[in-house]
Amino acid sequence: MDLTYSKIQNLRDYFFNIRQRALNYPSLHKLFLKKNGYALDLKNPITHNQKINYKKLFDRDPLIPITSDKYLVRDYIRKVLGDEVADEILIPIFGFSSTGQDLPFEDWDFEFFMKANHFSGGNMLVSPGVDPQFLRTICKKWLTTSYGQALHEWGYRDIHRRIICEKVLRDETGEIPNDYKFYCFQGKVEMILILKDRFTNQQKVFIDAERNPILGAQMSNIETLNPVPEIPNYERMVALAEKLAQPFAHVRIDLYSFGKEICFGEITHYSGSGLNKFDDYQVDLELGMKWGKIKA
Repeated sequence: MDLTYSKIQNLRDYFFNIRQRALNYPSLHKLFLKKNGYALDLKNPITHNQKINYKKLFDRDPLIPITSDKYLVRDYIRKVLGDEVADEILIPIFGFSSTGQDLPFEDWDFEFFMKANHFSGGNMLVSPGVDPQFLRTICKKWLTTSYGQALHEWGYRDIHRRIICEKVLRDETGEIPNDYKFYCFQGKVEMILILKDRFTNQQKVFIDAERNPILGAQMSNIETLNPVPEIPNYERMVALAEKLAQPFAHVRIDLYSFGKEICFGEITHYSGSGLNKFDDYQVDLELGMKWGKIKA
């Protein structure tokens, strides 16, 4: 990776944010209104999506970059849950690199997930036989691309960029297991998003802590997963998510569960960047209340 380019890019991101702040974030206000259908209020945020944007702009908790980093978050898991639990739930890593050019792709005759640690969407399921040079080109592209800065997602800006290669999780049928995203407020799970067939024919459903469907959540025209499936190890996943969420007014903890196993996915502070519209404004408002009072 061209480290000089990345440093210049980080400076550009930094000064972009300063300029937008001086102008009271006009681009973000315009985009928020377009996406959500109502105005962004930063002086008195009341909805979930308003408070996510407030958090992006004003919350500078040093734990946010650490827990947003898909590599350093592993240390946070160990610190909070202990080594025994961490060894159980952390997905094994085959290799990591600050450049992606020194990973031994030629020697790996197994599937793996390749990820960039500094942004969402930077991941690829790699099958045996994929051209190593193609993979190195992808690594360079990912590592020279900043993430979320046009939307002021501060937590990702200064992450030391790495490529991570992880074991692929598969359930007893050989499929990628369901993804469980626990939306925590004041350290309590209040909503869970279940994603099925994420990389093929995606289906999803939002449920509350009692596993009742939440109508009016962020469906984005994706097929509803119906009925709500059985959730293996549900109580333990809730306990783990709530323990990891304790320092934050709101955070999303992503886990996988199949058979008797639970695996950690990631921690997300800016779900949908606060721009993913709720089908029902009332759900957006009710979740916003669960953050507690934010002082502007």
